Amino acid sequence: MKTRKTSRRKFICSASAFAFGTAAYGYASPLVAEQPQSIEEILKKQEDLVNTYFPIYETCSQTTFLALNETFNLKAGDTLKALASFPGIAFRGETCGAVSACLCGIALIYEGDIPGNKLSNIPCVTFCSKIENEYGSTRCRDIIAHVTNKKYTIQKPEDYTMVARDGGLNHCKAVIHHALKIATEIILEKA
Repeated sequence: MKTRKTSRRKFICSASAFAFGTAAYGYASPLVAEQPQSIEEILKKQEDLVNTYFPIYETCSQTTFLALNETFNLKAGDTLKALASFPGIAFRGETCGAVSACLCGIALIYEGDIPGNKLSNIPCVTFCSKIENEYGSTRCRDIIAHVTNKKYTIQKPEDYTMVARDGGLNHCKAVIHHALKIATEIILEKA
């Protein structure tokens, strides 16, 4: 079998697009829900949603996506279940779940019903660049190192136990809030 080299970002974007495109297939294009008047009100609503959902789901991907889903009425159905394995992409320290969930939300807003249009490419690249500018990476392990000033070896789900014991995961809500702010600004450009 012939394999093709691809970048990590292209792989994650392609895999996410496939997974979430499949999960959302058949739904009408998402509509922006009745929104509060200002971005500050939207961000406050999202902050409240994160504070509600993070203790329940304990994952950055599901918490982030729920906040986007409720803010912008994405009607994404089973996508929330699909995101259960997305923190650090299967809890291996890879792409941050807040990043993955925001990319899904942006794609659900920007993509039309015609496959292959790739209308979300530029907004998603913009989002990733802004995250990288803030945290130096989109990888969970790198973001945790950036916010805690401590490097952890994260290669399997059990490694998160040590991070949690040290309080490292307490910083995740702030990362979620920041990722939501960037995604919301990008989504509002479309609206």
